[in-house]
Amino acid sequence: MKNIKKRFLSLFLAGCMIFTGTGCNGGDTENPEESTSNTDYVTVTDENGEAVTDESGQVVTSSLTELPPELELKVGFIYSGTAGGDSASEVFESARAEIERSLDGAKTCYVENVLVSQFADATAQLVNAGCNVIVGTSNRFANVIHEEAEANDKVYFISFGGERTRSNLAVFQGEMYKGSYVCGLAAAFNSDSNILGVVADPSVMSVYNIVDGYIQGTKELNDKTHPDIRLNWAWGFEDEENKNAIDDLVAQGCDVIFTATYSKYAVEYCEQLGVKVIGLAHNMPELAPNTYLSGCYYYLSIFLIDQLRNVRYAMGKIPTVYMGGVREKAVRIIDFSETCREGTVEICDVLYQLAFEEKTLIFTGEVKDTEGVVKIEKGATLTSDEIIGIDWIADNVSVQKNFCAPQLDPAGSDLIVHESLPDMGETTTTAE
Repeated sequence: MKNIKKRFLSLFLAGCMIFTGTGCNGGDTENPEESTSNTDYVTVTDENGEAVTDESGQVVTSSLTELPPELELKVGFIYSGTAGGDSASEVFESARAEIERSLDGAKTCYVENVLVSQFADATAQLVNAGCNVIVGTSNRFANVIHEEAEANDKVYFISFGGERTRSNLAVFQGEMYKGSYVCGLAAAFNSDSNILGVVADPSVMSVYNIVDGYIQGTKELNDKTHPDIRLNWAWGFEDEENKNAIDDLVAQGCDVIFTATYSKYAVEYCEQLGVKVIGLAHNMPELAPNTYLSGCYYYLSIFLIDQLRNVRYAMGKIPTVYMGGVREKAVRIIDFSETCREGTVEICDVLYQLAFEEKTLIFTGEVKDTEGVVKIEKGATLTSDEIIGIDWIADNVSVQKNFCAPQLDPAGSDLIVHESLPDMGETTTTAE
């Protein structure tokens, strides 16, 4: 296996020297200075409310010497779990703090542990608490948030997930599969057994294309010998399920685990076992300092802040579905660990640059699913809409097990509105 990797590295780099010096140099780390600042500018939009780009594909912004009257912003976040309780909500909490820092006078608050059936009540609590913008932080809310936007046309809604929009509802997703694609190559290159494990949460938005992007990335190591991938399903919020799923993968000989889940515990448990791990978390070096290889995650501050500026200054319609990727830095890749095999950064930089330049043909056929059914015909390439709709797993997954227990009676939210006040810590209020 090591000889294959050495031959691949030399051939890969020889054929891709054109990209030398322009790669990601190990990926992106979160840098608050890159997010939208207090500069007085707005994104230029067309008559449909979509961002205008220049010839190089960059979003056009306009400086405002005289700003229109500001709408006072109070932004309420609705979490399906605990605020900061998993890797996804940690990113939203980071974005929430960035909003208060970057948008002068803006206030934020949140309600946590909200079931889909409670979303309307949570919205009512936040509106009663003075919120004029509501952010749904889970794709579980994608349908119900549209109903609430119809019922509350004076409130702006922003949904993480979904495909239906309104004049007061913006939807954003992310091309995470481009990040997992690069991570897949890193996993294959750093495996000794050539058996890779994946533990995936079926509730994660676009989990199928994230896993399949990872699988396609593993195939880039060698055209003929693809890694054997074993996949276990487990709910991200159930630690015991994740433990059992990972134990099972390790017992099968998997020496690299991809945690396609927002569970911080899954990453930490791989660290406890001494197993190499790649995850969907921005803080991989903190969670698994000795065993992480890399990771990919959503960076939400830029999109949210730009949308809130549009709302504050009434700069036209809210855009339709926004699909941010590597180029927009809405999806970011963690710097590769020093424990990675020599050559990891160089080969992954090439794939990263292709993804950045939107030249990756990740889902190009022929590709079959685990049942041997052709899902992408030879020579065909899936469109963005088709990629969003992927509901199958690619064919070099040899074993799948389901550790997900039925959720018969999930606990609901207390619907308390948590408010953060500058320099005063956090207070909690229950709206009347």
